[in-house]
Amino acid sequence: MRLARKEDASAIEMLIRISARVLQSSQYSEAQIDGAIGSVFGVDHQLLSDHTYFLAEHKGQIVGCGGWSKRKTLFGGDAMKREMDIELDPERDSARIRVFFVHPGWARRGIGRAILQRCEKAIQLAGFRSVDRNPGL
Repeated sequence: MRLARKEDASAIEMLIRISARVLQSSQYSEAQIDGAIGSVFGVDHQLLSDHTYFLAEHKGQIVGCGGWSKRKTLFGGDAMKREMDIELDPERDSARIRVFFVHPGWARRGIGRAILQRCEKAIQLAGFRSVDRNPGL
């Protein structure tokens, strides 16, 4: 497990596509998944800059990704942003858990849970008193 870097963005995008198409195919139609990839399901570069996005790797391959946000944006990649993404106040606002993606070959192996635990520790260290796990839902 490590923090994601800006140069990981294209590999993250690839993982998102694979994960969404395979693991979410029972929940959404192909057209819905196509519409979500790149917008709702896409890289939010602000999370990479804020050092709040994690990668799980195995032998150099990204097998999972996800993170948390200290920003106003609830969900989505860069394409969803329309305004300045202001920082939340840890004294009064909740940090936000963002969507996680796991490679289908690595599903159900605790990767999502490990990323969540890493996020929760980082959120606490950042001084947030609460966490919103389902923002915007």
